[in-house]
Amino acid sequence: MEITPMDDDVISFAQDEPEPSEHVAQEAWKVLTVDDDFNYQRSTEFALAGLKILDRPLQLLRAYSYAEASKLLSEHADIAIALVDVVMETDDAGLRLVRAIREVLGNAEIRLVLLTGQPGMAPMLDVMKEYDINDYWTKSELTDTRLQTVLTGCARSYVQIREIARAKRGLQLIAESSDSVYSAKNLQEFSARMLAELAKLLGLPPDGLVCAKAYTTSRPENRECYIIGAAGIYSNCVGKTLIEFEAPNVREHLHQCLQGRKSIHEKDYTCLFFLDPIGAADYAAYIETGHPLDATEQELIRVFSLNIANGLQNVSLFNRLERLAYEDDTLRIPNRNALLRRLSQILSRPDRNQYQLMLVDIDGFASINSVLGARYGDSVLQLVSSRLKDAFSGTIQVSRVKDDLFAVLGSVEDVSADKLDGLFNGLSASEKSLKLLNISSVTYPLSHPDSSPPEVITRAGIALKQAKKRGIRQHTTYDPETEAAAASRFHLLQALQDALTKQSIFAVLQPQVDLETKQVTGVEVLARWRLEDGTHIRPDQFISLAETSGLILPLGQQIFTQSCAACRRLQEAGYRDIRIGVNYSVIQFEQDDMVDTLIRSAEAVGIRPQQIEVEITESTVMHNFALVQEKLERLREIGVTVAIDDFGTGFSSLAYLSRLAVDRLKIDKSFVDKVTTDKGAAAIAKTVIQLGESFNLDIIAEGVETKEQAQWLLDNGCSSVQGYLYARPMTVDVLLPWLAQRR
Repeated sequence: MEITPMDDDVISFAQDEPEPSEHVAQEAWKVLTVDDDFNYQRSTEFALAGLKILDRPLQLLRAYSYAEASKLLSEHADIAIALVDVVMETDDAGLRLVRAIREVLGNAEIRLVLLTGQPGMAPMLDVMKEYDINDYWTKSELTDTRLQTVLTGCARSYVQIREIARAKRGLQLIAESSDSVYSAKNLQEFSARMLAELAKLLGLPPDGLVCAKAYTTSRPENRECYIIGAAGIYSNCVGKTLIEFEAPNVREHLHQCLQGRKSIHEKDYTCLFFLDPIGAADYAAYIETGHPLDATEQELIRVFSLNIANGLQNVSLFNRLERLAYEDDTLRIPNRNALLRRLSQILSRPDRNQYQLMLVDIDGFASINSVLGARYGDSVLQLVSSRLKDAFSGTIQVSRVKDDLFAVLGSVEDVSADKLDGLFNGLSASEKSLKLLNISSVTYPLSHPDSSPPEVITRAGIALKQAKKRGIRQHTTYDPETEAAAASRFHLLQALQDALTKQSIFAVLQPQVDLETKQVTGVEVLARWRLEDGTHIRPDQFISLAETSGLILPLGQQIFTQSCAACRRLQEAGYRDIRIGVNYSVIQFEQDDMVDTLIRSAEAVGIRPQQIEVEITESTVMHNFALVQEKLERLREIGVTVAIDDFGTGFSSLAYLSRLAVDRLKIDKSFVDKVTTDKGAAAIAKTVIQLGESFNLDIIAEGVETKEQAQWLLDNGCSSVQGYLYARPMTVDVLLPWLAQRR
């Protein structure tokens, strides 16, 4: 690929010998387009063909789904711009991708432009407020010229953000490498070494030497001076103010030097003045010489003073860089870098098991910030920071990790969530509105082996996030098993995405039998997932994962399509009266086109709606009764039958049951298992059968495994059953011969 030099739009920092910017090589801009519309992808490609932005060509990467985009983003860390369609395989696929880029990948540099052909699906103001995106356009408005303008603005912003991030990383590297550049890292160490070298230079004993510091940010008469270094008889005075200094003569000489801002040479002492404009401070060093300095000594002192002045500026510069790299700019407390450094020190110690880390998070802070404003949000952060420092003082380090996440690092005895209980007690009148603040925490013992500092923070953060799902004011301790379960769930999610892409999840059918006629009246469709190594993943594992991750829509559609195809094969084999039951989740019912999609899928393979039964659970009904009721009525209108699955396990109202457009109830396996051994289970099963009779609904029992259960059901008025007593779930290829044998 040809690389063209670039002349402008790059932020640079002056150096003696500047290194070339990472953008000077003029590589192509990587632009990712994510859209399931092939034609729109092609039109975008034509619109950008041959285009150069800021004198650089474009390299177009195309993805047609959330999964494909995720794969490309993981393979190309230098994608500059992503054009993302909101509605793809799901109505919110594009929004989920944006959240994954910012929060999962942690990529704050890529510029994100959302596109939509259906503006009503994701209102612009809501999306711009909730998601970290850079622009939002409807496809009809995005002409070629506008597209090029949007890309140009995004590219310019991307360059600036990358260069700023690069500069900040450089500052941190400078701060961390200062140990090898300067031998002194702070003023106390610097002043001690300066006094020792000065005594050696003049051939004096290290006695009667004092270094004082005065800030220049206040008026001279109001400036308070501190002793930052002393030797010999004055060594116990370090840290005192000049007023507290016991030697009045020395105190007066230092005061005159700082007031006059010039060096003083007298017959038995010398007071050297140093100016530090970087540190906004003046320094004075008092030396008891015992004799007037001769010309040679004065010249040595002059050269030494010049070097000392430069050294002071170096120390001040180092301290400033130290603050930039290791101090939070808003709260003036240690930041994440400082926490990582301290963690590294503790984790390398043999007594690491005596320390622990506690992460503290403000519940609902994002809402506080968005509703009441950033200034109020900062005041909340200041209050929490101050209270944490008061509650955890001494050698305990309180840090700000990010946003509203704080860290408390110290000994096991000192770092405890119990201290958080009274964190907001004793608020002043102006702080009363903050009394309603809630916080959650997780405690991470540093005794866990094989953990690097970033891993400690990440693992503790994951545990805190899991705890906060349970509500506010959650205080928990890190559990490795919880982390292992989360990691396993993540890997299973990746495998599920891959399985959906490959369509390797398949449908099996379990026959439903009439006990009186012995005829097969229907089949229930169940999803099965078998990995390439032959391992079976339980349905309760991957279906719940699909529901929480948003993958239930593509999974449900794939299973329904397979169900329709199986129904067609049954029809062609002469089994026209066998009904095929398919489970639907609440997320599927929430889709506006749910019924239309069902009709299209059935028509595509030539089956009638009357051959389909939709199964829903009580919890699905109660999640949004009005919505479900409306969808069920539409299904009944086109001839689809409806069954309530696992009836009796939920807490639905009988009044709702009388208003629902349903055809039959399914007695859950948990009751069927015990109808012959448990009076309570038998009573519930009888009640369901009686309800069916009262509401004129059919009843079917699932999970029948013994002849005794089947006989009990028949004796009590339930003649429709399914279960292992009659047949296990099987593919349609196995079902057809099985049916043929029963004819």
